[in-house]
Amino acid sequence: MKNQLLHISPHFIELNTASSSYRLPIVIRKHPSSRRITLRFQPLHHSLTLTLPRYVSIKQGLDFIEQKRKWIERQVDETLQQLPFENGAMVPVLGREYRIRHIGGRGLVAIAGDEIHVPGELEFLPRRVRDWLKQEARTRLGEYARQQAALLDKRIRSVSVRDTTSRWGSCSHNGSLSFSWRLILAPQNIFDYVVSHEVAHLIEFNHSARFWQIVARLHPDYQAAEYWLSRHGPGLYGYGSNIRD
Repeated sequence: MKNQLLHISPHFIELNTASSSYRLPIVIRKHPSSRRITLRFQPLHHSLTLTLPRYVSIKQGLDFIEQKRKWIERQVDETLQQLPFENGAMVPVLGREYRIRHIGGRGLVAIAGDEIHVPGELEFLPRRVRDWLKQEARTRLGEYARQQAALLDKRIRSVSVRDTTSRWGSCSHNGSLSFSWRLILAPQNIFDYVVSHEVAHLIEFNHSARFWQIVARLHPDYQAAEYWLSRHGPGLYGYGSNIRD
């Protein structure tokens, strides 16, 4: 029982962002192995997850959230921007902007100059664009991850993509890497950094000083990438807002 994760009924925080007022759920969890308070914004669910060490009270956790109010409001305001995949809309792919163009007929989604051409029925366009982006992400992430791993004389077991809400990437003990497909919407430098970060975990399965030395070897500009993700990463979740699975 002592290692069990305890979930506590959700609380709420009232926010007044630049675009609207918002009531954001807070899911509070007690974790016996946590050493510090952590707060994560879950953009796909529009909620906060607050994880507390066992010795920290709920009141202390809620006070911590109040201290982070400006940060929370910025995250929410960015992700509330709806950026649907639709005919004529602009979508970034690794730092370059493309216009979605519905061409009808049969065929595969493909880049043509500064456009992403989407065949098929118009009603299926949002899902086809999303699926194409996911496949592009899967291919490019796999290629770059294996390239970076080779620099460390390491091998990767597998690479998968998901629509994760709490992290951009992960590395398992068996060498399997997983990434958010939305990294394809970020600039190339950010994409490369997240891959390098997870590949570094093939050697150091922690965030020690040695780990960051490995990251710096693979991606020297990692601190700027971390800052970009903290400021602009949540905005990537606004894309494809008109898709309902």
